[in-house]
Amino acid sequence: MNELILKELTVGVVTSNYTDYLAGYQGNLVATGIAITDGEAVLGLATATAGEILDCTLIDGAINTFAGTNSAAGTMCYLPPAVRGSHLVLDITGEIDDTTNALPIKATGAVGSDNNVFAKQVVGLPNGATAASVETAGTALAPTSVNIIYTPAAAATNCVGPGTMIHFYCPKDNQWLVDIRMVAKGTGATGAFTVS
Repeated sequence: MNELILKELTVGVVTSNYTDYLAGYQGNLVATGIAITDGEAVLGLATATAGEILDCTLIDGAINTFAGTNSAAGTMCYLPPAVRGSHLVLDITGEIDDTTNALPIKATGAVGSDNNVFAKQVVGLPNGATAASVETAGTALAPTSVNIIYTPAAAATNCVGPGTMIHFYCPKDNQWLVDIRMVAKGTGATGAFTVS
């Protein structure tokens, strides 16, 4: 992270968006976000229509919400086009513990996001009990992950509970960084992240 700060300072483009992302600050996210329901999350998976994908596409510069409970296979969200300097948040408001279906955060699929990937990084927070963190695929120069997939347990012990804030920042066009600030439910010992 320090290397990225130095690079941003060197080229003179440190923005409040980047410092907000690092600090987890949301006060400058003033656009109107979307509120993804459990039903929209279910419809937003696999064979989703353009309208169903749009219903699950996060808004840049906004606090978006996810009220899904994982009642059936679905998607957590689609990310908008990754434009350098973009910062947005997904606030988890639902209890994601109805089933053990995997919930992907999709970098591609939304209009204009075909070239999006997740930058090379570690996502999540090691909690010693499960795979609550994961390294994205590829290399720093050629990252390849397009999905970060959260799989909860059907129990009140997941690491991603209501109040969890997922920050996204774009340090370079077409690449997203992810910072998951978890609020555990119960012990927080269950729930796992994978990538594809």
